[in-house]
Amino acid sequence: MAESVSPTSNAERIRVLDTIRGVAVLGILFMNIVGFGLPSAYEDPTIWGGHEGADLAVWRIAALLIEGTMRGLFTLLFGAGALLFLQRIAERAGHGRATRLYYRRTFWLLAFGLVNAYVLLWEGDILVFYGIVGLILFFFRKLPASKLIAVAAIAVALQISLALVEFGNYVTVRANAQTAQLAYDVGAPLTRSQFEALKELQQEEASLKPYREELEEQVLGMRESYASAAQRIHERLSYVYTSYLPRHGFVDALSLMLLGMALLKLGVLTGAASNATYFRMMIIGYAVGLCLNAYEIAMLEGDEFSAEVLIASYLTYDLGRIPLTLAHLASIVLLCRAQWFTRAAEVLAAVGRMALTNYMAQSVIALFLFTGAGLAWYGELQRHELYYVVAAICAAQLIWSPLWLRYFQFGPLEWLWRSLTYWRVQTMRRDEVMR
Repeated sequence: MAESVSPTSNAERIRVLDTIRGVAVLGILFMNIVGFGLPSAYEDPTIWGGHEGADLAVWRIAALLIEGTMRGLFTLLFGAGALLFLQRIAERAGHGRATRLYYRRTFWLLAFGLVNAYVLLWEGDILVFYGIVGLILFFFRKLPASKLIAVAAIAVALQISLALVEFGNYVTVRANAQTAQLAYDVGAPLTRSQFEALKELQQEEASLKPYREELEEQVLGMRESYASAAQRIHERLSYVYTSYLPRHGFVDALSLMLLGMALLKLGVLTGAASNATYFRMMIIGYAVGLCLNAYEIAMLEGDEFSAEVLIASYLTYDLGRIPLTLAHLASIVLLCRAQWFTRAAEVLAAVGRMALTNYMAQSVIALFLFTGAGLAWYGELQRHELYYVVAAICAAQLIWSPLWLRYFQFGPLEWLWRSLTYWRVQTMRRDEVMR
């Protein structure tokens, strides 16, 4: 009967997907911690938090190996998870029931994302993006893998084209501003358009390289109280959802979700492909991804993280991070096939089964550590010191996730999400299932 439909049981879970998800939820903290703890220094270490010695080293490691890839794994898995959900529910209760449950599930994920962003004050939340893009992902579910890959490639090409347009616009604005500056330097009267060119360039560069006074004000506001931190984060979220999401975030998420659906249909995400396939993914992915990322790092450091090279680095961003994401995926699958990695894979799978809980728990911990709601460490730690915090959080989640799942079927938020999706309180304790 349709009403008897229930969440995926432990026996039905695909272990390698949980393991990949576990790596992703821990790995994404390596990048998010900079947004949690430092003002406007995510891409540019010269802004705050140190850019020499250990601070520069950790930036280089993150930029070379991690930037965009953990989010990439998460997004691939979201696309695959959406397709798996629809397939399993359709088999049990029919397509109509699957559609209703899918949209209810997606809307509740969007609600979790809004809580994460507006209540837990994480401006880098990805759940809102997933909830919005997930609303249209449904219509791609029946496409064969080849067509999903083709549409994903078109979306990536569109993303690169948008980056090219933005870089061209910046070059034009800078050229007009330089002409205006030369005229001003020789005492010639400036036209209105020349004044506007100078102002536009100043605003463009200030958005990438904020003034020190502005940064200090931001730090004080984040440290003062929960209310003052919320005010600042809410202001930035308005930009994220009205500007960044429609221009970049939507296409970025859609491309990798479609690729995730394709990889699921091809058996790559479930570990069903051959060793040779995964080795090829590793060799090609690391060769392309690491070379392009190393090129971007050299370019950024060579020009001292100027606004121009920051914008130019976006041109090759997806060309580097997508192959590197796929190489990481292949590496994880191959590790899961190694006997010596079995125990580690089980622990990571437990973290992955509680990915929503662990992801939002990271926001709760960061809220307490960095804002005026707790210890107010925002802007206090050097970049490399943030990774002591990362190590502690990851260790805690590696310990508590398998312990929790000894006694319970789901993580706390996974239980809530499932209960809201099926509109029925799910059995939580494992011993109650065994009766």
